[in-house]
Amino acid sequence: MNESEKAFLIVLRDAVQSGNGAKIESDLQTDWTAVLSTAKKQNLFPFVYDAARVYPSFVEFDEAHPEYFMVATASMGLQMQKTDAFLVLYKAFLDAGLSPITMKGIICRGLYGERADFRASGDEDILIEKKDYERAVAVLEGCDYRKEADPDKEMAVIQEVTFHSEDLTVELHLNPFGNTSSSREKMNDWFRDVFQSEEAVEIRGVSIRTMTPTDHFWFLVFHAFKHFTGGGFGVRMMLDILLFAEKYGERINWSYVDKGLTDVGAAGFMADLVEIGNNYLGFSLLQKYIPVCPDELLDDMFHTGTFGNTNSEDYTAGRIVVDAVQKGKMNGGKMTSYFRLLFPSYKNWCAWKPYLADKPWMVVPEWCWRIGRFIRGETATSDMNGLDKSYKIAEERMKVLEKYGVL
Repeated sequence: MNESEKAFLIVLRDAVQSGNGAKIESDLQTDWTAVLSTAKKQNLFPFVYDAARVYPSFVEFDEAHPEYFMVATASMGLQMQKTDAFLVLYKAFLDAGLSPITMKGIICRGLYGERADFRASGDEDILIEKKDYERAVAVLEGCDYRKEADPDKEMAVIQEVTFHSEDLTVELHLNPFGNTSSSREKMNDWFRDVFQSEEAVEIRGVSIRTMTPTDHFWFLVFHAFKHFTGGGFGVRMMLDILLFAEKYGERINWSYVDKGLTDVGAAGFMADLVEIGNNYLGFSLLQKYIPVCPDELLDDMFHTGTFGNTNSEDYTAGRIVVDAVQKGKMNGGKMTSYFRLLFPSYKNWCAWKPYLADKPWMVVPEWCWRIGRFIRGETATSDMNGLDKSYKIAEERMKVLEKYGVL
């Protein structure tokens, strides 16, 4: 962790604790350009920008660099438009007799108090029962949302279908985590009864259905863990989890959560999130597990950014890590990893292109198309030098995963 990353954590700590009545006692002398760069990588730029204005040194920096104000203001304005668009859409669902379960997004923004719209969301996620799929699509299309791609009839293997409008992207989930690995299938098992419970929050006069605090906390942790065992996850996801635990802790069934975390092998992961939150962000959450390697996890978050796809090498490293996690062991070396990048498993192909479940012979032209893209330089990493960088990144990530027992 470098100096600007330490300063970034101090800004987050002071912002979070100011909501609990804590006061900032001194100025923060740091390289603000580097801090804001870190905030951008972690998809927390407007939040950090706004929170940093309590420091005299930042005020001076801000006056000399008005472009940052423009970016932060534009981001907040865009998020406000997205929030309004989602509320209009959700009201349309209610008018049609549907009440999808809302996950993350607008629910997590509520954890940030007066800075809610400074916590940016790339999209909004809603979960529906498969029987309601056609009706949900009709509502979305009636509100001028368009499908990114037509899903295959194999609804059992589709995780989500993405819809876009001029103001908002919505992911319509048919299951929370997908079916590309036994770990993700196990995560889904813990949400089999999620539609049987009723929980709602009112936002600007619209009653939004969501999960119970126990299920939603679980979902946030599992979602972060899913990304961690893939391309990686960032500080924003961790902050959402910690704020949610702080706000809803008394309503969360912790003994039930313990069973779920143990079942999917995420107890050590959760322990380190709590350790980081308590040590660096001023939280006082109960530590129920033995920490494993919190500082290494934090370094991994800083490196991978929000989703581990900051650049092409990181994206390809994530694919190498995913392949290793699916097999439950470290891969057989560079050449094996490179080969499996060009020739993914049939199970992966079915998850990406569900029509292959009915037409397995079509995987051959899909492979040929993939190799052709690599040869033409159209893939994320299209040369051996880039692959070597990706493999080195993946090796370091897999060492951390090994400590958590994932590999």
